[in-house]
Amino acid sequence: MGGRDDDFTMMHEAYLALVSRLNQYAKAYYTRDESLITDTEYDRLYQDLLSYEAANPLLMAPHSPSQRVGDQPLDQFQPFHHSQRLPSLDNAFDWPQIQAFWDRLAKLGPVAMSVEPKIDGLAVAIRYEKGVFHSGGTRGDGSRGEDVSLNLKTIRSLPLRLSSPVDIEVRGEVFMRKSVFAALDGQFANPRNAAAGSMRQLDPAICAQRCLDIQLYQGFYEGISTHSEMISFLAQLGFPVVGPVREVTSQDALQGALADISQQRDRLDWEIDGVVIKANSFQIQEEMGATSKAPRWAIAYKLAAQQGVTVIEDIVVQVGRTGVLTPVAQLRPVSLAGVRIQRATLHNMDHIERKGIRIGDEVSVERAGDVIPAVVEVVTSSADARAFKMPDACPVCGGEVQHDEDEVAYRCCNWSCQAQLKGRLAHFCHRKAMDLDGIGVSLLEQLVDTGLVTRLSDLYQLTANQLSVLDRMGEKSITNCLTAIQQKRHVRFDRFLFGLGIPFVGQRTASLLASAFPDLDQLMGASEESLLAVDEVGPKIVASLLSTFSSSDFQEMMAHFIQLGLTFEVLSPVGEGPLSNQTILFTGSLQEMTRDIAQEKAIKWGAKVVGSVSKRLDILVVGANAGSKLAKAQAFNESGASIQIMTEAEFLQIGEGD
Repeated sequence: MGGRDDDFTMMHEAYLALVSRLNQYAKAYYTRDESLITDTEYDRLYQDLLSYEAANPLLMAPHSPSQRVGDQPLDQFQPFHHSQRLPSLDNAFDWPQIQAFWDRLAKLGPVAMSVEPKIDGLAVAIRYEKGVFHSGGTRGDGSRGEDVSLNLKTIRSLPLRLSSPVDIEVRGEVFMRKSVFAALDGQFANPRNAAAGSMRQLDPAICAQRCLDIQLYQGFYEGISTHSEMISFLAQLGFPVVGPVREVTSQDALQGALADISQQRDRLDWEIDGVVIKANSFQIQEEMGATSKAPRWAIAYKLAAQQGVTVIEDIVVQVGRTGVLTPVAQLRPVSLAGVRIQRATLHNMDHIERKGIRIGDEVSVERAGDVIPAVVEVVTSSADARAFKMPDACPVCGGEVQHDEDEVAYRCCNWSCQAQLKGRLAHFCHRKAMDLDGIGVSLLEQLVDTGLVTRLSDLYQLTANQLSVLDRMGEKSITNCLTAIQQKRHVRFDRFLFGLGIPFVGQRTASLLASAFPDLDQLMGASEESLLAVDEVGPKIVASLLSTFSSSDFQEMMAHFIQLGLTFEVLSPVGEGPLSNQTILFTGSLQEMTRDIAQEKAIKWGAKVVGSVSKRLDILVVGANAGSKLAKAQAFNESGASIQIMTEAEFLQIGEGD
């Protein structure tokens, strides 16, 4: 018996050694482009590994290369909650803006910056526990993204086990190499879209086929004092890291680093759309803090867009969710930075007329922000070039197109237009509107294309039998979809109003209208005068509301919602609740809730949420890394104002028992 145990131990030790060997070979191949073994020999060893795992499934190592592929497809992505906010960066487009950033850092002492390429990819956060891959998610709204752990495991350059058993969270950019993208033969518009689309595949086997890559640019680990030291530490753990990271202490050195990275751009096998400039010291980063959108200690310098010359072969029209018609140029294919460009936005008719753009013109195009292609100018206008005219009828539904003289946009007036409907449905289901989890864009497109949904309210009468005939709708997906809809039959009136997608009615306006008219009938029956009396609601918004409410299609849809049992929760109008008639502002990073939830609570408790500090402000709620708003409020108080400054915890105590 003992002999068999010894043989078994030796077998398992040999298996673990094989896992380690194969991971080393993969790392050399995928991170250094170095083959340490022939493909034939690698395949033989890999089959040996699979044979052992098939015979001993309970002993499979979590960092085995076999764990990168083969997981079952998901029905939907689960939420991924970031331990610290994952923000985007503010942009700089010229040297004066970079100098202004330098000057802000200089106020805190001698300047030491780190400079590195900004990869044009998909931002992700990844957690390791005791040195082993645990989970990872997308940026999302900065606080909550999607858990894409299975897809991250398919990235060969990302280690599943680190060289040291540490607990660490890292952040990086998932991207697709230009050489890999070229082999996809036009499946995606550019490498970034390819990477993002692949990472959001519910089937990790499909993601694995896309050969994605990753480079890390941030880590959280105690005992390290600078960004450049952190990058070195991450490399020692076995991570592929962004680089090279340059440390600069003078503006001349910074300009040199920017020039070097810009010159290297075309030689890289991946897209970069800028250069990230950061305060190198973590202490300085902490002192500078962050706004609600971006850190103050970092900035992204945008490299000049790359341009090419081609011919406009035609101009077609796309229709958005609010009915706006957008002209799009169909181009003779041209390559920009390794990306095949065939379409470019022309924005609107005014833009076309201002630049004198005609079908048949030779034009210069650029990837604005290195993502969205746009026509820059006409290079040569041919004799047979022809002018473009906006259609009188919608190209999707044939409905009437209207153009108000005081507005740039042309709009399709048909509320039932399929193109509008698809856009409105996506907006209606959005997290900030009805928050219908489990209902993605592909499902919505199928619902419209099959005629199961012809208006927003039709979502509430879907059945399991109807959904079962759609692609990728298994029993679990159907249950998730119908459960999400059922749970949102009693909803906040302002969220519902925002979700309807009425032109010019954003979240703020929807909240104000819901407070002033807490009943659907009251709102739809309101006069122009009473609508204009609502704070911050102007003539443009009122005209949009009255036009929408007068539509028979809209009226029938509202009646259908009520018939299907939709009911509304109304927030306390301003003047009712513990914060009656008080103005409130939030600043810094909140720990217990998102900014949206905090503002919802404030409105529910009777407050009016504002966007800036003034002497008339009543309450400033301060989160972590509060910046200029706090300093401004303190200055106002010193000059006689009475702004109440409170913490997040103190704010929450206001509504205890609510």
